[in-house]
Amino acid sequence: MGVGTRLPRYSSVHIDDERLYLLLDRYLAGEASAAEAQAVREWLAEDAEHELLLEELRFVRRAGTEKVPPSSTDMAWARAVQALELAPKPRVSRRLLVAGLTAAAVVVALLAGRIVLRPRWSEYAAAAGHRTTLHLPDGTRVTLGPKSRLRNRADYGRSDRAVYLDGEAYFQVAPDKQRPFRVHTAGSVTEDLGTAFVVSAYTDQIATEVIVTEGRVSLSRADTTVASRAVVLEARDLGRLDSSGTATVRRGVDVDRYLAWTKGVLAFDGAPLSDVVRALGRWYNVEMRLPDSAVAARRLTATFQNEPIDLVLKRIALTLGLRVERTDGAVFLLPNPR
Repeated sequence: MGVGTRLPRYSSVHIDDERLYLLLDRYLAGEASAAEAQAVREWLAEDAEHELLLEELRFVRRAGTEKVPPSSTDMAWARAVQALELAPKPRVSRRLLVAGLTAAAVVVALLAGRIVLRPRWSEYAAAAGHRTTLHLPDGTRVTLGPKSRLRNRADYGRSDRAVYLDGEAYFQVAPDKQRPFRVHTAGSVTEDLGTAFVVSAYTDQIATEVIVTEGRVSLSRADTTVASRAVVLEARDLGRLDSSGTATVRRGVDVDRYLAWTKGVLAFDGAPLSDVVRALGRWYNVEMRLPDSAVAARRLTATFQNEPIDLVLKRIALTLGLRVERTDGAVFLLPNPR
């Protein structure tokens, strides 16, 4: 299929698009959802070259996990040559071989909090149950939510200010009228118009959410090949952009509730239990399951702060008339027997 190849659920993602590599990296790390994994398998079946590309990315990931002492660079180089099954040629310089490896890696940067083979990207990650705060070169402050990843080009701020998010983050943007600040996710682009805002775009969400705490932002779909209008959000606005590109806006929301996680607080206000268990799974790094759609649709209003997961589950069960069971490492919230 070549350059024009697209993934079924990522219809706007071409093979030279960074979002494709975000998806493939999640797939190789075992973090892709069932639907994403199926999309990758279908993409692999379309063209034999796709499997070769995936193998190259798998090699790059494997190479990135090796800890090589500074004094052992020649030994590490020899291992890389052997792994690639390259016959030694006296007239082939190491610089040319580096160029070959870089071309094979295409534009991949591993999302492991460091740069591998291609020093074109800076990458940051927060593990499950953790948050992290960082400052970008222009002074923008970013708070990453649990199980979230952010990356930006090494030349960030020179010509533009673009970051790529998988998960949730709170951005307090440094003003710069010449270079707008943009947050790219798999399905949306949020452009700062002088503000602070939250973007929530986990892969298991059905829509990207943007909550503006100060100033204004514009929210638009990532697929620029489809005609659509950007939605302008102002302070205390909540914008939602679903996979079809449909945007909705709620005015006058309680922004403190949406910022609570940045202070270590989980706040739910009439949230469907399906959303609650996903948030708790990221926060406590626990697998949670619901038996059916009826239980998933029950709504919870509660606030949790620094409480152990067992106490959180007990409170939810008492509030919603459920019982907690643990099986094979997973937590089930089940209706009480009648």
